[in-house]
Amino acid sequence: MIELSGLRRYVAPSGRARLEVDVKFLGMEVAAPAETMYFEIDKNFGGMLVDDTYDPFVLPALYQAMFFHTDLQIRGDVSKKFYKNLTWYAEKILCDFSGDLTPAKIFVDGFAPTIATGTLIGAGISCGVDSLSTLYDRFICEDDSDYRINALFFFNCGSNGEFEHPFSPRVAQTRCQRSIAVAGELGLPLCPVDTNLHQFWRIEFGETLFYLSIYSCVFALQNAIRRYYVASSYAGYNEIKTNGPKFSHYDISTFCESYFVPLLQTERTELIIDGCQGRRVDKIRKLADWDIAQKYLNVCHRYTPDLSNCGGCGKCLRTLLPLEILGKLDDFANVFDLENYRKESLNHKAKCVAGAETDALCKQLVDFAAENNFPMPARRDCYTLDRQVVIFD
Repeated sequence: MIELSGLRRYVAPSGRARLEVDVKFLGMEVAAPAETMYFEIDKNFGGMLVDDTYDPFVLPALYQAMFFHTDLQIRGDVSKKFYKNLTWYAEKILCDFSGDLTPAKIFVDGFAPTIATGTLIGAGISCGVDSLSTLYDRFICEDDSDYRINALFFFNCGSNGEFEHPFSPRVAQTRCQRSIAVAGELGLPLCPVDTNLHQFWRIEFGETLFYLSIYSCVFALQNAIRRYYVASSYAGYNEIKTNGPKFSHYDISTFCESYFVPLLQTERTELIIDGCQGRRVDKIRKLADWDIAQKYLNVCHRYTPDLSNCGGCGKCLRTLLPLEILGKLDDFANVFDLENYRKESLNHKAKCVAGAETDALCKQLVDFAAENNFPMPARRDCYTLDRQVVIFD
């Protein structure tokens, strides 16, 4: 059994406000990776941390209980709506996602108060296409104060590297400073949150616990957040329907986030998946003329020395090709290595053409080129040789 107990909020030795629980793996051959799970924020914002419910720690603990085929004991209260949705619906979705999981019983002492006090309409800011697109739609274009973003958050919960890797703090700090700069230009507050939830990840979990950690960070701030936009990492409802099953056992966001995340609600805080309503290329089109994107867009998955966009990795290529199609490539010269892109672009276009029938992203890019009368290599000229796509003139 996995047990959570001792919920507490206090000022840690680091001088930051910490929300923490004790974690025990009882009667199991697998030891707990750490004795506690925690969230930390600036002590001046410590009141944002909710300390009357275990909600922030439930998802990562539950996933591990399901993986290790055991139960979850929570020595305290959780939100009733959250508890019911997890036990009635969400566990079944998780089992469909991965055959390694089995339903787990969740034992709780009781249910938390339901009074909502939060006033923040929040969103994460990573400066990627998805997060900037949500920011553009729900801040720049939104005029309803009940739904317009009024605060941004930076969650250091795994996307910046392994928990104990010495390079991870520098990555997190650099990315956080970039996000702070964006928030400053837009006149929005930004709250960075650190957690050790990714200390509990295993390679068998794939990227699943990263997304569960994001949702958990939101629930840690229930005293402040009333509504929170989760930027969808997979655009297009039809593509999710068609291609979602391909990501089973690995990436829960692309497998089922459009119907899984809406179940992750409490009486105080609502999570909304934003971005599924449009294709990724349409998000890029929207950002192409926005000065914030031209100054801060960051998508690269390579750790370049200054953590800038290399211009030649898969994520850079599939971001820059739509910009080239739109004639906006040079507008992003300050944030991408366009020389690298131009070296790789022809081969990338050929791969898109060759893979359009089987890869949703390739098809999207090929369709976008056709919609904009942009010339792409002819399919008859693209061949696969030792798994590499080449063009024969």
